Amino acid sequence: MAIEGFDYKQFSSDLAVQAKELVPQEFEPFQQEYIVKTLANFSNMAGEAISNDAQAGFNADQAIFLTQIIAEWSFHKSVDVIRSGIQPEYWDGVLQKIAFTIFEVGKNTIKQNLPQDQILELVEQHVLKAYEEALDELKQRGIIDEEQKERAEKQNNLNQLIEQVEAEQAAQKTAEAQAQAQPQPAPQNAAPPAAVPANTMPQSGDRKLFKLASLALLLRTVSQDKVSSILNKFNPQDAQLVIQYMQMPDLNQRVDATTAIQCLKEIKTNLPSKRSTSPNQLIYRIKNSLSMYTPEKIEVYLKPERINVKRFVMSALNDELYELAPKVSNVIAQHIESSV
Repeated sequence: MAIEGFDYKQFSSDLAVQAKELVPQEFEPFQQEYIVKTLANFSNMAGEAISNDAQAGFNADQAIFLTQIIAEWSFHKSVDVIRSGIQPEYWDGVLQKIAFTIFEVGKNTIKQNLPQDQILELVEQHVLKAYEEALDELKQRGIIDEEQKERAEKQNNLNQLIEQVEAEQAAQKTAEAQAQAQPQPAPQNAAPPAAVPANTMPQSGDRKLFKLASLALLLRTVSQDKVSSILNKFNPQDAQLVIQYMQMPDLNQRVDATTAIQCLKEIKTNLPSKRSTSPNQLIYRIKNSLSMYTPEKIEVYLKPERINVKRFVMSALNDELYELAPKVSNVIAQHIESSV
């Protein structure tokens, strides 16, 4: 039974196209392809199940909401599983458990007419629980050890993205404060900034407003506590615009997908580096992160990594540095720091 206004096949396809542009560029091609295919498969299956569930009686907005939650979490946990170092043959089992959990929790809470924020909070709690249970099962089967389990538990791509947004806003506020501290020439017949109506979208040339609208899409999938934490770092006018965009029921249709993808990518890539990427500092960061590991443990730790990553880390431990692009080198160093 089709839901009017909800074409789950087209919607899943659109989500997959967006995901393809957002997968971590340091991943191998087969890893990037896996993330996109997993998101597409899970969102397509969820959309089909919702459409065929006559008893649930979902409307198009509810169907889109649940399907998007599954797609978003499938994306983030796929990234986490890959970064955890778990062997590829076990990725499906972990992610299927998470997707099934989201579908059941999301469907039941929507049917109960719970507030959207409460639904998101409950879904997040159950996702984290399902992820931990899947890791426990792998450990009990002897597929991963305690060290690998702890490494996997530390992965949280969603939180990393949110932290990047917060860091960008903190940097922007610092820059604005510094600019305001400088003497400014008196404006000549300057008109006051025009307010942006709550029911309209920015024009394609207005990069800042499109970034705020794109951010609103991301924030619609997290709890109110996280939304408040991020928006507290914005100036009040920008924060109010994000809230207005979040409240648009058809925001997905009104934001140009290509522009939204590029805006979210800018959030991830246009930040000042938190850590130095000079050769000496990279060597220090890696050696410091692995200082408590024996050579045998380092060998086990690096076993699932790509050959260039292994060369880079081993060269740093020997006070040299295997030459890679600075951005890639920094990504590897951050990965080591966050996973040990």
